[in-house]
Amino acid sequence: MGSKSSLVFPIFILFIVLTNAEDFDITKFGAKPDAEISKALCDAWTAACSATEPSTLIIPSGTFCLNVIEFKGPCKSAITVQIDGTLKGPEDPNDIPKGVQWITFSYVSCLTVKGSGTLDGAGGAIAWSMKDPVAWPATDPEKKNVQKCGLQYVLLLCCPRTDLTKTCWYQTIPSLDDDNNTFNVYEQNLCLNFVENSLISGITSKDSKMFHVNVMTCTNVTFDDFHICAPAESPNTDGIHLGWSKQITIKNSDIKTGDDCISIGDGCEDLHIEGVTCGPGHGISVGSLGKNSGEKPVIGVYVKNCTFTNTMNGVRIKTWPDSHQGEVGNMHFEDLCMDHVENPIIVEQNYCPHDACSKDKPSLVKVHDVFIKNVKGTGTMPAVVKLICSTANNGCENVEVSDINLKYEGPEGEPFQECCNVKPVYSGEMIPPGCGSSDH
Repeated sequence: MGSKSSLVFPIFILFIVLTNAEDFDITKFGAKPDAEISKALCDAWTAACSATEPSTLIIPSGTFCLNVIEFKGPCKSAITVQIDGTLKGPEDPNDIPKGVQWITFSYVSCLTVKGSGTLDGAGGAIAWSMKDPVAWPATDPEKKNVQKCGLQYVLLLCCPRTDLTKTCWYQTIPSLDDDNNTFNVYEQNLCLNFVENSLISGITSKDSKMFHVNVMTCTNVTFDDFHICAPAESPNTDGIHLGWSKQITIKNSDIKTGDDCISIGDGCEDLHIEGVTCGPGHGISVGSLGKNSGEKPVIGVYVKNCTFTNTMNGVRIKTWPDSHQGEVGNMHFEDLCMDHVENPIIVEQNYCPHDACSKDKPSLVKVHDVFIKNVKGTGTMPAVVKLICSTANNGCENVEVSDINLKYEGPEGEPFQECCNVKPVYSGEMIPPGCGSSDH
């Protein structure tokens, strides 16, 4: 009897939500396919965000040019953004001011972004060749084959208001001249800042100029059936980057990109990554950590039932040598499949890309409570497990490795595990043998 009554209330609430939801189609606000839609999108958001009942902002099928926009809350009720069309961003990163991202949601709770649409950042047009002309040469005609949008560049900040008689604030941004056109940081396709209790589902992020998604200071956000697509040569195109966030779930999603499929910065807690396919890309990385003072610990990362195909790494923890203090703990890597992965499992506490640091002093980031279980597949280098820990902080502590079956397919001998400043506890099947075993 109790179980039946417990189902009535949520079903009733769902009925109320569905019957009272209000739709805001951007075409009713002046948006037209193959035209720039920033103002129409901003006006639709302002109306939807100000609605006192749950609302849906609709971007229908078709291709729309979009400059730069920030959807800012808080909203008065739950809000859904239904994206079924393709949003295409500016080709030239210099047409967007430094530090401004392409699409941003800020200070919003109970947000759902869903649909079958695509966020096309047009990174292959100019941005990638500016960042890495070797990996993405501008002279290659195939890598310049992009559909252009003629845009009047506008920066829009969309805020909810009670007075809807006022027009949404916007400011025209002129293109930068040649004296100010070199940026080290390019625009990201989608940024979530201070977003809570929200869902991102179904949509695709394509060819971002830099990170596809940046999640900062968010709580209880789920990515489900989310898709990321960019070439393996696209530079610095991390799939989803997380920082200062907790209770984030990424599941049932596929990520193909030129850098980390998922990168985890400091200050993250209780992250769940499950059913993700990664590749091409650089794998799922915790870090890099320790480069900056005041970094917060990364505690509680659960990576389960994921597949890595033709990636640089599988699961990785990376910290800088000669670093500031930090902490990484309660890491769980379980039920993982590696298909021709260069470094299937790697803890790298001497991470120093391009030799841009000193290795004379150890990393001061403490790594502890790492649990690696049921990892199978193939590596492209003989050292299929690398646990290279710091000489400080007693190395890596409480590391457990169980049920490993990783094979090496190459001419450089037999596969092996490499350990430094760590004493793993092994159990179950162990192929290749663990560090310190008689067969190692």
